[in-house]
Amino acid sequence: MKPSIEKISNKPDFGWRIQHYHHCQSRFDWHYHVEYELVLHRHLSGKKFIGDYIGTFEHNDLSLYGPNLPHTSTFESNVQNENNETYIIWFSQDWISRLIVALPELANIQQMLDDALQGLEFSPLLSDKVYRLLVNHQQLSPALTLTHLIEILVLLSESDGAKRLNSYRAQRLQEGGKELKLVEKVSLFIEKNYRNDIKLVDLCAHIHVSKSTLSRIFERHFLSSFSLHLAEYRLGKACELLVNSETSIAVIADLVGFNNISNFNRQFKAKKQMSPKQFRQLFSQ
Repeated sequence: MKPSIEKISNKPDFGWRIQHYHHCQSRFDWHYHVEYELVLHRHLSGKKFIGDYIGTFEHNDLSLYGPNLPHTSTFESNVQNENNETYIIWFSQDWISRLIVALPELANIQQMLDDALQGLEFSPLLSDKVYRLLVNHQQLSPALTLTHLIEILVLLSESDGAKRLNSYRAQRLQEGGKELKLVEKVSLFIEKNYRNDIKLVDLCAHIHVSKSTLSRIFERHFLSSFSLHLAEYRLGKACELLVNSETSIAVIADLVGFNNISNFNRQFKAKKQMSPKQFRQLFSQ
């Protein structure tokens, strides 16, 4: 599966944001972004996908995802619980780096941030402490909310037993940098044209770069060739349709750009170690 890039903020000086969601809806939205993300699920259970990790979660699940690490979650039937809620904190690489430089006492946070490139899962006990710092954040001044955010990061960095979730290690890209802008153009082109029979030369012509430059971009950022990335992106879109719709598998194969169902089934099973039908059943349980 290949994720889409999510834009957390259009502000060039974005620092951090806290969002609180009630009555969360289950949707397979496989994505990543250049910010760190801390997620706390309350009164929810389901499955979470972080890089190459697939696992279950229960009430009070707390996870930290590093920049460019693909992730999503799906919820089980208790999503109708009126008490279910999710807190998400996003913060930029630039903001946290400047904070650590300004306050050397926070230096231990850096190791946790490095580990978060593989995804981290924290204990329920720590989740409770984080929840108590977040629950009334909307009634606090921005300054007090910031102190709570810093306290949360310190608690996470000083905790023992955080679990690394997978072997996938995302690469960092400088926010606002030339390479990131090029990667975004590549991703946008594929997002708009993956259903069609597109070639590397089409992408080169569209964004006005050479084959050698694009090949380096795919090797550095996507860790694969153009053709492999395109196939994986199509499989990711197929997974979204398998989970979020009742469209037949044959029609899904055609919608995402595979010219025949046999090729689709073969590539899907090679990538996910299960058939499209088995994958759909996994999320219908």
